[in-house]
Amino acid sequence: MNWPEFHHEAMATTFAIVIADHPRDYARQAAAAAFRELDRLESELSRYVESSDIARANRLAAGETISIGEDALHVLLIAADASLATDRAFDAAYASERFPDQPADAPLFTLDPAAHTLTAHTARLHLDLGAVGKGYALDRMAAQLGEWAITTACLQSGGSTALTLAAPAGHTGWPIGIGEDVTHRMLTLTDIALSGSGIAVQGTHLIDPRTGAPSPRATRTWALAPTAALSDALSTAFFVFSEEEIAAFCAAHPEIGAASAVSSTQLNAHGALARYPAIASI
Repeated sequence: MNWPEFHHEAMATTFAIVIADHPRDYARQAAAAAFRELDRLESELSRYVESSDIARANRLAAGETISIGEDALHVLLIAADASLATDRAFDAAYASERFPDQPADAPLFTLDPAAHTLTAHTARLHLDLGAVGKGYALDRMAAQLGEWAITTACLQSGGSTALTLAAPAGHTGWPIGIGEDVTHRMLTLTDIALSGSGIAVQGTHLIDPRTGAPSPRATRTWALAPTAALSDALSTAFFVFSEEEIAAFCAAHPEIGAASAVSSTQLNAHGALARYPAIASI
């Protein structure tokens, strides 16, 4: 496979786009447009950019409200849905400071989609989209490629999340790796996203929002989902889930796949991921 591949640094990682079935110069222009969209999203969603919607939200006092843009609203709604579905195993506001008498299940912020506003309800709101923002950016970048009539592409963020579009001509899909050591396998994916979470790069950094303590898991987890934003959020939730919780979640959501590297020789797979022949053979 000798298709053009393009790279861009943003959101503290390297994004990559591989485009098939198009002239290299045209593919380069389309990738540049997608990367411009990525830069725009970083300026609106990064908590490190003082003028971003997320940074402004994090400066709110309890009861204060701000207007936010379309992208901040959409990614926060995705995060809220993921938090609800996982019983807060994923929570973009987990590091916020609650009032001493604030119930554990009380919302830390609320959104008004019609008015495009966000209101803080805690002593110090701390929104961090690190576990969903990159996936959301991949989804938006894919939409930008669609504006250029490019439908055969594979987009990745830092090697942790891959979003596959249609298969290139003559191929059944895009090869994406999963597993570790002897359990490593290559999957052939189309029109779906796969994200992985672990501690190999940043050390013990994934907090279980339900307990406030680092996850005891030491091996990677993966999530297969229709969108990169959702797979990004769910791979984080699966990292703090127990094996039983992962299995139960996939049983309740058959369109979702999950895998966890239990050891160097054992890969547990659930839901949609368990149905891939390359994993079923492990």
